[in-house]
Amino acid sequence: MNALSFRHSGKLGDIIYSLPAVRALGGGDFFVDYETEYFEKPALGKPAALQMVDLLETQAYIKLATLYDGGPVSYNLDAFRKQAVPIHLFNLIKNGWDEIAGQVLGSGVKGFRQQMLPALQVDLPQLHWEALGVPGQIDTSTPWITGIRKRSVADVVVCRTARHRGKFNWLRLRDYAAKCVFVGLEEEWHAFSHDYFKIDFYRVEDLVDFAGVVAGARLFVGNQSFGLALADAMLMPRAVELWEPSPNRLTLTNAHNALTHKVISSYLDR
Repeated sequence: MNALSFRHSGKLGDIIYSLPAVRALGGGDFFVDYETEYFEKPALGKPAALQMVDLLETQAYIKLATLYDGGPVSYNLDAFRKQAVPIHLFNLIKNGWDEIAGQVLGSGVKGFRQQMLPALQVDLPQLHWEALGVPGQIDTSTPWITGIRKRSVADVVVCRTARHRGKFNWLRLRDYAAKCVFVGLEEEWHAFSHDYFKIDFYRVEDLVDFAGVVAGARLFVGNQSFGLALADAMLMPRAVELWEPSPNRLTLTNAHNALTHKVISSYLDR
């Protein structure tokens, strides 16, 4: 019997969040589309796509990982956008009106509006599952990226991109700076060091190396980004800076939406 085949054009984190659905269907061949773009997403690009192929090949339920050549596939995972984009648009429009209400009528009115009509959480694994036309709830209670060789670079891995920031007490981590390392782009590291405190920078070689550094940590701290997608996929202990206008739905295992001394010490002071 021929293996099922799947196509996805990214972003990188979206591909990671599609994998629970791929696994639940028994796995198969995965084609990374590096050319397709949407109004809300540029093309992934060939270099990033090739690195994703290497990462996908580490997973036993992926029979084949390669670049998409335009052929037919069993499932088009880009279909998750039909639900994800309207949710984001609703959240962004709602957030805009909340901000206007706060500026005109005061922060209390803004808070009341947010309490009465909170932002819709974006459940990316579930949206991919529903895009395949399969009923029920996707299982994210077990890791969907496994077997990654751990790289013990630091106890705490920090990843903070320029997009999707929120309210988060990063300074709680300052006392643990010597145990932290920043992964991501060098300019993101410089911005973090300028805004909060200085920590070491680790330049990852590729996405497999990125995954190994996250897997080797005791705690991941970051915003909604590819780094968080990896930490989610491995169910790593993680504290997350959620994007207030349109927050991701966190899987329950080892996930925290606030950074406190209790959270940090529970993983580092064992």
